[in-house]
Amino acid sequence: MKKYLFTLAAFLLTTLSAKAQKITVVDSEGNGIHLVTVLAEDGNLIGITDLSGTLLDVKGAKKVILTHVAYKSRLVDVASLQAGKVTMEDLDYGLAEIVVMPKPFIYVETYYRAYAFANDSLRYYCAGILPNVYDKDKKKVKVGSYMVAYGDFGRNLDIRTTWSVRMQHLHGGKIHSCGAKDLQKGGEMSQKYFTTLTDEGKGRQRVSNPEGTVGFIETDKDEIRMTIDAAKMQMYRNKALGQNKLLKAREKKEYDYKFNEIFNLDEDGNATMADYVMSSDHWEWNGSKGRMKFIIESYAIEHAYIDAKDFKEKKKELKKKYETPMKLDELEALATSHGIPALTPSLCRAIEGLKKQK
Repeated sequence: MKKYLFTLAAFLLTTLSAKAQKITVVDSEGNGIHLVTVLAEDGNLIGITDLSGTLLDVKGAKKVILTHVAYKSRLVDVASLQAGKVTMEDLDYGLAEIVVMPKPFIYVETYYRAYAFANDSLRYYCAGILPNVYDKDKKKVKVGSYMVAYGDFGRNLDIRTTWSVRMQHLHGGKIHSCGAKDLQKGGEMSQKYFTTLTDEGKGRQRVSNPEGTVGFIETDKDEIRMTIDAAKMQMYRNKALGQNKLLKAREKKEYDYKFNEIFNLDEDGNATMADYVMSSDHWEWNGSKGRMKFIIESYAIEHAYIDAKDFKEKKKELKKKYETPMKLDELEALATSHGIPALTPSLCRAIEGLKKQK
């Protein structure tokens, strides 16, 4: 009998320990936070919270690192959580307003961070500065070299080449367009991706397509935030337009792409390039070396109205100022000086532990 009870107890203990540990990340008002990156202490990726702020399983991790472009990073003891719920503190991130001047370009200087994973293992990290200008007349973004004040850390995975291409494709550090206003007005983006809006009160709108929820738009006084499951939008569009070859390619790769963007609103309730605040991109696919995942965060650190000559001089100035690639502690000091949330010490150790790419 004792042997039976012992066997039963061991079975129950094993079953309970194997049970998935769900966490839900919320803000100070209890709203779920979308696209929170959840990492193990060694920097490896556990997962990303969904549109409700939930991650279904922390994969046995006793402590997890939570990062998000708009909230302060946290190291959390999973066992200490009540019902798996954890609150992140909003980032007190302010940008000085720019004075309107009769110049054709809007200059936005961004600080970016990029993480690359293969099969959830952290393989590469890069951070630096990217100068952008938006030509108001031509409605085009021009981008300077992203290798400014950069520091990169990584294992040999051909990730540098991939990163240099994806950096531009995923607009890491590049000014986003604030598609939120277009979606709200039922404009080109809304029509192109077959989306509709549902007002949920308190400045919150649900973005849906015929297959379900694809994102949220949240407006709070002078700020607008948009989170979009772009892969769902893109793949439904492929299906609706009969683009079967592209759809099948994306399905085969288990393509996934989500992003969020945050803009300030002017006194008329509009968001322009001059009001860009921050954004993040989460992009993944099945590659030849396993499941590849990129997370790119971008923060505006300077705004100005300039002309073509000013931009040319600005790029020269940055290149000279940051002639030598910076170390992680220098990059972190630069980020902190601009009010950007610091990486947790354990994540910094994980990044420093990456072997320098040859």
